[in-house]
Amino acid sequence: MLPQLHNIITRRKAPSLHQKIFAYSKQVTPYLSGSFGALNNKSIAVTNENSHKELKRVYDGLSQSHPEAGKAYWLTRTWDLVCWQPIYVTFISIYGLHSLPDIKNIGQFRYKEFITGYRFFNGDHQHGSPEELIPDAGEAILALTEFYRSQISEWTRIRPGFTNHLLADLLLGSLIKLQQHEPSLTNDYITAQAKLWLEACQLSENHLDSLKVDSSSGMLKLIRISCCLVYKCDSRKYCDNCPRHPDNKKIA
Repeated sequence: MLPQLHNIITRRKAPSLHQKIFAYSKQVTPYLSGSFGALNNKSIAVTNENSHKELKRVYDGLSQSHPEAGKAYWLTRTWDLVCWQPIYVTFISIYGLHSLPDIKNIGQFRYKEFITGYRFFNGDHQHGSPEELIPDAGEAILALTEFYRSQISEWTRIRPGFTNHLLADLLLGSLIKLQQHEPSLTNDYITAQAKLWLEACQLSENHLDSLKVDSSSGMLKLIRISCCLVYKCDSRKYCDNCPRHPDNKKIA
């Protein structure tokens, strides 16, 4: 059965909390489309020991679309693609709904060389403040990202230090987006939340140095530790928060 057809046939009515998560997700980006139901054998999920095959197809698709960019870019992009949805859904749930679904068991779907769309197959969740939920969220994210790393290791070498830098940048970048969405959140609050996330995900507090105060807005901005390497693609350039960007080298 085709994966898309399987997802349609097995889709079930989501619990009320998950319906809210799905609605909030679509407001962030249409690519963050959630559903509820059974996972198929093409899902990227801890319940599917063959997830590495779908991740390899993402990598191979990137190599075909951007042959000029090289292996480092293809791997970095593959990692970012498999991590962005779980992190976004976690932040939407915790800060938007003061809840945490079963992130460890989230399923994701590949579309060509992109990963878009996610699914939960159970309604497990907990409620609480961000401070109460972040430790459990961090534990789930650690388990999930370690699974992704082990799956990618089936076909290439991927170092924990490399993925830790990317994960830290993704977490801090999500907090920056949170403050941009809710400007009433102070710099001190965002910094305190960043410290909690880094601790929960067993990442160095040194990553806090990546947070800078923007001289024009007075709000926090991120200068990443890692580089996504998109500048290696034809007609692309450094991202605004790239550590290689000349303006950011002056700040750092």
